[in-house]
Amino acid sequence: MSIRFFSIMLAIFVLPFLIIMGLGGYWLWQNEWLYQAIGVLSANSVLIYALLRQHSQKIKSEKTKPSIISPNPNWTDDGQEAWKALDAVTERWKSEPDLLTNSTKAVRLTNEVLIAVAKHFHADSTYPILEFPLPYLLKLITLVCNDIQHEVLDKIAGSHAVTVGDFFRAKDALNKFSNIKSFFTAGKLLFNWQGVLLSKARGLLLDKGVNYVTDEISQRLISVYVNKLGYYAIQLYSGQMTLDDIVPTEVLTPDSKIDIEKSTENEKTIEPLRLLILGQVSSGKSSLINALFDDVRSAVSVLPTTAEITPYVLERDGLQQAIILDSAGYGGLTHEVMPESLKKEWAKIDVILMVCSASNAARHADIEQLNAIRSYFQQERQLSMPVIIAIATHIDRLRPVQEWQPPYNIQQPENPKAKNIRSFCEVIADELNLPLENIVPVCLNPEIGVYNIDDGLMPMIHEHLNEAQRVRYLRCLRHQQNQSYWQQWREQALGFGKVFFG
Repeated sequence: MSIRFFSIMLAIFVLPFLIIMGLGGYWLWQNEWLYQAIGVLSANSVLIYALLRQHSQKIKSEKTKPSIISPNPNWTDDGQEAWKALDAVTERWKSEPDLLTNSTKAVRLTNEVLIAVAKHFHADSTYPILEFPLPYLLKLITLVCNDIQHEVLDKIAGSHAVTVGDFFRAKDALNKFSNIKSFFTAGKLLFNWQGVLLSKARGLLLDKGVNYVTDEISQRLISVYVNKLGYYAIQLYSGQMTLDDIVPTEVLTPDSKIDIEKSTENEKTIEPLRLLILGQVSSGKSSLINALFDDVRSAVSVLPTTAEITPYVLERDGLQQAIILDSAGYGGLTHEVMPESLKKEWAKIDVILMVCSASNAARHADIEQLNAIRSYFQQERQLSMPVIIAIATHIDRLRPVQEWQPPYNIQQPENPKAKNIRSFCEVIADELNLPLENIVPVCLNPEIGVYNIDDGLMPMIHEHLNEAQRVRYLRCLRHQQNQSYWQQWREQALGFGKVFFG
């Protein structure tokens, strides 16, 4: 259809409306209502302008808000740092013109997001962006596309009905209309000059409104794309992405199955928290276990020091099922070398309870233990360091020895006993490189009464429960990934065998 023919058809359609508008304006003028009509139209234009301005200010304020997409609380520290790096990427690209229709710019943005994430996990690699198996790339693309699809459907009205081609056709139609608009403007001016002026004003306002909406949609999609792609890229490069949809903590690991079977019959299938008790010989580990189980009939004789790891299932109010792992005491004359059985437990634990006795000033063995554990988790980047809580035992033996009138306020000590307890906690925190708030002073002597287990230690465990659950999640995830890894090899081997041997 030629522009000339289109112009004639449009003129035939619009001309009656122009005539009616002109006659209407003339009638209003004859009846002395013209100025009232102009006032109503002016008020309408002002109202539209105010609404558009308010909408634009709302959009601007929303741009300053943080992304509605939240980081995964189960990520390691590297993952959290990579997530923060995405803010700078979004800021650089959010105002980039024609990003949604320019494939070259879209590829550049995608590469920048992947590189920003990959370098946090594979900084030593020559090609950090390529450090993943091919099937996981396909999984990444699927996840990002699915999320973007839901974001568009939920946040952009009519997106399910309007095709991308409709946008381009509308743009072409507007261009054609602009070529003949001057012709009709001249015609309208002859009949209704007041209406032309108001129409022009409304046209400018609406044009600005369309630009605001376009900017809002563009910036929202760019922000969502960067955050969604970055989110799943962190899952990919950190090793937390799985080909199968699994919830790692809903399946018991083999170690927890064995421990539960050893200690008691239990039908629960949720992976429990695993707490490892460490401490030197005679530091009070066995007494602590008795106190945790509300059984302090005898301090040590019921649970003697073990040569191997001994598990106990613990259930207390406010705490999900947990497994307490009692380890052999180290230090002294009988345990000069760290047992291999203890080293094997490091990757299987979520919380470490380090027992430190006030009767023993030597912390060298404890420091060696924690340094070895910290070094191990620095190398195992897919795991997270367990929560470490130091338990200061035998505080009743601190000076003045004869005084024992709990409770003691070590935050603001008012008497010599409380001051000495706080000083002992400060020494432990300094030597073990732990926050002072992670040191819990307790008394486990059944003769004078157990002190600060229910009021101190258990609240401390509850306070760090979210962090401990993140450690548990990553531990279970790696187990499930190892299972899936070898299962894929088995299935591929069977498939190859069928093809090769017929």
